[in-house]
Amino acid sequence: MDATYYLERLLRLEILVAVLGVYLAQLVAYKTYQFFIYPYFVSPLRHLPGPKDHHFLIGHTLNQFRSGSPNEPFLAWMRQWPNASLIRYFNVGNSDAVLVTSLAAHKEILRDKAYSFQKPAFFTRLVSDIVGFGLVFAEGEEHKKQRRVLAGLFSPSNLRALVPVFRDKARHLSYLLDQIIETEDGVVELVSLYSKIMLDIMGVFALGVELDNLRSANTSNASFDECYHELFEPDGLGQLLMAINGIVPIRWLPVEANRRFIQANKTVRSQLTGIIQDRIRTVGAAKAAGMDGGPDEGNDLLTFMVAEKYYADSDRWTEDDIMNQILTFLAAGHETTAGALTWATQLMIEHPSETKRLRTEITTLLQRDPSPDQHTIDTLPYLHNFTREVLRLQCPAVNVAREAAEDVVIQGVAIPKGTTLMMQPAVVQRNPSIWGPDCDEFRPDRWDRLEGPAEDPWAFTAFSLGPRVCIGKAMTMLEFKIILIELVSGFDLEAVGDARMSEIKLINPSPLLRPEGGIRVRVRRVEEP
Repeated sequence: MDATYYLERLLRLEILVAVLGVYLAQLVAYKTYQFFIYPYFVSPLRHLPGPKDHHFLIGHTLNQFRSGSPNEPFLAWMRQWPNASLIRYFNVGNSDAVLVTSLAAHKEILRDKAYSFQKPAFFTRLVSDIVGFGLVFAEGEEHKKQRRVLAGLFSPSNLRALVPVFRDKARHLSYLLDQIIETEDGVVELVSLYSKIMLDIMGVFALGVELDNLRSANTSNASFDECYHELFEPDGLGQLLMAINGIVPIRWLPVEANRRFIQANKTVRSQLTGIIQDRIRTVGAAKAAGMDGGPDEGNDLLTFMVAEKYYADSDRWTEDDIMNQILTFLAAGHETTAGALTWATQLMIEHPSETKRLRTEITTLLQRDPSPDQHTIDTLPYLHNFTREVLRLQCPAVNVAREAAEDVVIQGVAIPKGTTLMMQPAVVQRNPSIWGPDCDEFRPDRWDRLEGPAEDPWAFTAFSLGPRVCIGKAMTMLEFKIILIELVSGFDLEAVGDARMSEIKLINPSPLLRPEGGIRVRVRRVEEP
């Protein structure tokens, strides 16, 4: 009996070893196929042009991290294959990815077949902790429904009502700069200053509160904007962990950068939860008293969402739904405009003659109308050209990433389900075949005489296009212009040091075009003529 027992155990062990061996053999065969056979001999994308200097395990990811710019090596690839609509490269695991370069391909992906694509998993992991799962991550019919609900906040009448808010914050910026002139000899780091001002604006728009008045309940007593800054501008290790987390989830690792991120995120969400719950009670009490949504209905995003969706008769939004939308608009609405202001300032310093023209146009307007309305501001031709040229040349948003949700054909090329497609504003807006040989030069006057492909509305992709075009585009342009009017009319700026645009070190990897360490300038009041 003992011999039989041991024989049975040996047989079971042999079976286990055999099963494990078959599994390992299948795994090795599959990985061999995935890494070395499918990409080169089977993939329908194998005939597309593209770089070959990739690693079989991590694709071109390391090359991107080493490139020094989040726009690279994509810009270099576009210029190496100027006639290609699609350029193939490799992601982690030698998986297929496609850089989209032509206007025709952009139109197919972002307009004609917009809902055949979705946000890639890596992009979700990269930014969802910060921006929530609001409108940015909604897909298909859900995206259409959310956009219809939120569109009313960006109507022309609502934007006109926001002009005093933008102007008030612009004047607060002037106040801060005057303080810096008195106490710091006018030397200021612009990125953090602009980020704070834009976050203040988004606090009023999205929440109806002044965010700089919010303090944390924890022992550090950190302010809202200090915690938010930690999320958006981590140190070097934090940037590396954020990039890796986009590939493999690693927020659970017990390292200090992760702990700071998690604590800051917890603090931000805790403070927002308090505001949301308080607004739910306020709007609920107003409705119970026979007031449709309270006395402030429509003045801010939160009140609007609570009145329209939290207390809706059907298809109601939960508190978590509202939190996700608030996070989305705070993130999307403040960092991009802050980045635009940063690059506008750098370009003004490097192009004094363009700055002089801009100041002349602005001061002429202010002499006639010290508090111009939205219509008047939008009629300033050089300001309009200037802002568009800033966004063309130095677009703050780096990537528009999509993943094929189904097998789809783009420009006659079969794109398999799961393929990542990368669209970069810089690849379109700094493309010589679209914008001419001077595409890397700052020339606001080019907007008066657009020719050829540059005349196509799809040649300007700073806000994306199609059904998923940035819902806040008009608002962003308005606040950008109002702050520039205040800044240019009141202050002269000069560089601290001699760093020019081409020499500024960028944070990389990053979803935004941001200078590493910020940009320091010296400001002084414009002398009266």
